[in-house]
Amino acid sequence: MNINKPTLFLSIFAAYSALSVTYAEEMTKDNVTEEDAVLHLNDMTVTQSAGDANISHQTTLGKDDIAKKQSQISDTAQLLGDTAGVSFQGAGGVSSIPILRGLNDTRIKIEVNGMTVNSSCPNHMNPALASIDRSNVGKIIILQGVTPVSMGGDSIAGTISVESAEPIFADPGAGYLTTGTVSSFYRSNGDAFGANISAGLANDFFRLDYSFAHTQSSNYSDGNGTVIKSTRYQTQNHAAALAFKWDSHLLEIKAGLQNMPYQGFPTARMDLTNNDSVFGNMHYKGNFDWGTLDGKLFIEHTTHVMDFGPDREAPEPMPMNTRSTNIGYKLQAEIPFNNDDLVRIGSEFHSNAIHDYWPPTSTFPSMMGPNTFLNLNHATRDRFAIFTEWERFWSDNWQTMFGLRYDRTMTNTGDAQAYNTVTPDYEQAIAFNALDHHRNFDTIDITASVKYMPNDWANYNFGYARKNRAPSLHELYPWSTSPMPMTMIGWFGDGNGYVGNINLKTETAHNITFTSEFFDPTGNDDWSIKLTPYFSYVENFIDADLCQTCKQPENGFSYLQMENHDALLWGVDVSGQVNLYKSKRLGQFSSKSIMSYVRGRRMDGGNLYHMMPFNLKWSIDHKLNGWQNSIEMQFVDAKDEVQEIRNELQTPSYILLNMKTSYQWQYGSIDLGVDNILNKQYYAPLSGVYIGDQYPMTLVSSRPNTQNLAGQGRSVYVGFTLKY
Repeated sequence: MNINKPTLFLSIFAAYSALSVTYAEEMTKDNVTEEDAVLHLNDMTVTQSAGDANISHQTTLGKDDIAKKQSQISDTAQLLGDTAGVSFQGAGGVSSIPILRGLNDTRIKIEVNGMTVNSSCPNHMNPALASIDRSNVGKIIILQGVTPVSMGGDSIAGTISVESAEPIFADPGAGYLTTGTVSSFYRSNGDAFGANISAGLANDFFRLDYSFAHTQSSNYSDGNGTVIKSTRYQTQNHAAALAFKWDSHLLEIKAGLQNMPYQGFPTARMDLTNNDSVFGNMHYKGNFDWGTLDGKLFIEHTTHVMDFGPDREAPEPMPMNTRSTNIGYKLQAEIPFNNDDLVRIGSEFHSNAIHDYWPPTSTFPSMMGPNTFLNLNHATRDRFAIFTEWERFWSDNWQTMFGLRYDRTMTNTGDAQAYNTVTPDYEQAIAFNALDHHRNFDTIDITASVKYMPNDWANYNFGYARKNRAPSLHELYPWSTSPMPMTMIGWFGDGNGYVGNINLKTETAHNITFTSEFFDPTGNDDWSIKLTPYFSYVENFIDADLCQTCKQPENGFSYLQMENHDALLWGVDVSGQVNLYKSKRLGQFSSKSIMSYVRGRRMDGGNLYHMMPFNLKWSIDHKLNGWQNSIEMQFVDAKDEVQEIRNELQTPSYILLNMKTSYQWQYGSIDLGVDNILNKQYYAPLSGVYIGDQYPMTLVSSRPNTQNLAGQGRSVYVGFTLKY
């Protein structure tokens, strides 16, 4: 079902306008007092209002918003699902990859409790947001397009910052404060279940917290009742935090570990068969007479194993091991001048090291033996940055922000090694080892934003940013063009095989956004609407071309090599909400909606990969005391603008209906919901190709590329939370 996008948008906008007028008329007609007319809704998306210090395009999700989805999802990335402009590339059950306005993965700077953590797997099975359980998230900040230089570097799409809940201390002289939660959930599709426990102890000086979470699921079924193989997963997370507060200073020390014994990847050639990671970080924030000092220091280490899962019925194991370490710091000072100016200066460092080695499966020369295959031999990517940012309030109506940032990124890798000396890999390894592997990338980011607030019901925000991203280790250094190694590399969900390109250039994006926001001038949040058109021209966008030295299969899959091409992206995001009706007996009724559309083209012709078609979410929400209800409709248009070079498959349009109800009281809550009520058979546009039931060692041995990954059928979920 295709639709006329402008007509739909205008219809929705008109509907919001009509609802606002009708609401005002009904309040006047029934002589409802101003106090009675106030509706207090917990909307999923909370955005900045006029007068906030940070004038960037920012969306913030708080702990109450996040808690609403605890029983519904296991994937932390899916907490962002009700934000305009955010979409997802399907992967494992807890490892989907977010996309901001058509730009994905390493083009987004993702921070988890101040740590910048890159995927170590050559299929990106352990993305940053998978490193924290959704039950341990207290706040998420999403910045798209024009990101302040103090919040983003080495990215062209924006920043996603995930933070655990802030520490709560006892009042002075009140003794010890104890807090804790116990929660559990069950979802019918895939027999998914899990639980988490957290506990805290604090006085007015220190606080100690511990949390544990366990989640697992079997393979899910689609709308036709077919079991989708390689979609099962299991994960456990432990986290501990120690915090100290004195005067105007705060020091936090956090540590944790994650064990993921398995996670299927239905759009990849292999599965995750074990993933262990540990981390530690420190955060200091202090207020002084001259301003604020904020410092973060972290280290993270991951041990990752990739192999064929049981659903692929492989005749023998084929382990591919990865070890990675992330180390970094960020130091920032914020200095106010008078009452109108605010200056931020800072420095940042991030070191990412990856050792990707594939143990032999035979003791004699063969496709996989007798040597260890070195894909990335202790590869390193070190980035140092300095930045400065100036924010000024020129008047009550005008506000500006300008930022300048310099990043130096240095990459290197050791010598490659083939499985043996008799296959073509051996000659390729010799040729690769003869090259100078060291690369330096020097980049300058510039950000400029202007905010105009002409009255108490509207504001306008214009922004321009020149943003850069140096190539990742997985884009630069994979070196073999033999069929088997290429088949096992690729994080795009397209089933194709990839080889790196050591001569890649830095991506440079010129991002322009213009946001118009209109809202209730009474301050009661009775209605609001936000419209953001955007435009991005990317020099040296890292895409893919056909591998010229590879023999291409004839089944719809391809062997590809990373390559730079200029690209153009544009689109629009719309969000809005309106309060419909309120009475003491029936409660509060409201409606909210988000809409997004993005297009992307290569300047030499052809579409960019994974461009989300027009999509809309619309809901009717109800609240009566502690009882909350919601009915949601999700529409996704047909994806017919696909990338030919990757053999991207088209997907039909679909509509999903979901509903949920919850009751909350002082000491807990109960949640009940149904996703995909009508058991619709659908294919999410960005999920990728379904290959989770086969184990081809090369693309030639794969079945033809004709089948998209089907989405989940109907699922009933229930959850409860107890807290003290």
